[in-house]
Amino acid sequence: MAKRIKLFKQASWDNVNSESKTLLDDYILELKSTGKSEKTIYQYVADIKGFLCWIEENQNNVYILDLKKRVFRRFFLVLMDNGTSSARINRLQSSIRNLLEFATQDEDEYEYDVNAMRAIKGLAKSSVRDIVFLSNEQVDILINYLMDHKQYEKALYVSLSYDSAGRRNEVSQVLKEGFVESNQSNVVRGKRGKTFRLIYFNRTREIAKKYMEQRGEDDIPSLWVIGRGETLRPASYQTLYNWVMYFRKVLKAETGEDININPHSFRHSALENYGNGTHHVLEEMGKSELPLEVLKIIAHHTSIETTQGYLKNHDDDILEDTFGIKIKNEAE
Repeated sequence: MAKRIKLFKQASWDNVNSESKTLLDDYILELKSTGKSEKTIYQYVADIKGFLCWIEENQNNVYILDLKKRVFRRFFLVLMDNGTSSARINRLQSSIRNLLEFATQDEDEYEYDVNAMRAIKGLAKSSVRDIVFLSNEQVDILINYLMDHKQYEKALYVSLSYDSAGRRNEVSQVLKEGFVESNQSNVVRGKRGKTFRLIYFNRTREIAKKYMEQRGEDDIPSLWVIGRGETLRPASYQTLYNWVMYFRKVLKAETGEDININPHSFRHSALENYGNGTHHVLEEMGKSELPLEVLKIIAHHTSIETTQGYLKNHDDDILEDTFGIKIKNEAE
């Protein structure tokens, strides 16, 4: 009979790397937003927590995204040596692999390019989550709804993210001091230690004015807060994620479409719409579409290739315009 090794230990979990815990919290929110059942989520989380406890005890509590392939192999070999059943090992592999794959799809947030579990024999690569782009009109619909319902802070988050093409982590660092009077934020820290200011324009400033009037005076430096009165406090990173899940519901109600955006959608949409000439800021400034070289600077990317990967593939559009034919999609 297979021996069941005990992985989760409360004492170990209390000490688990805080970045690993934050990643797991984000992943749980993603699972909930995609309609996974409570039972499924519970099993995924139990598996991952057990693995993180093992890392805390055996691998110096390293952040899970910093682990090498050999560490994952060693973990599964330990399970095999302890007589753990193949079914349980396969389930643990699946749970951990899916968490890491989630991190690769928000690579800008987690700085994780390649899922280390992909190369382990017997694991199939999970499907890549589609990038969801919003049109300028859809962004307007979302902002107008939030403004009409006096949800000025959420409207500001959308407008600033869309103007600046900032990552969620960068937008979360913005401070309120001087925000209304300027067109650029305080210095924020981006990926790989880069520092810069996020730029924004007239609509964002106008929304910020309404938000600041609604918020009133307080001594919290952050631009983002939750609660009221004595419970007022800076909004957490997770709160910003929750807002985006709420925006899905707004778009569904206002458009009748299921538009499963994620926090990165505003960044992708901003760059795409700056590039195709539909971004509202371009009309405000009397400019046409921006070239790829400028988009690279806005995105604070190190290479044109990275920026190109953020945009829609327009190859079919070019062929249709050139030859006057309709290119069939894969489903046709």
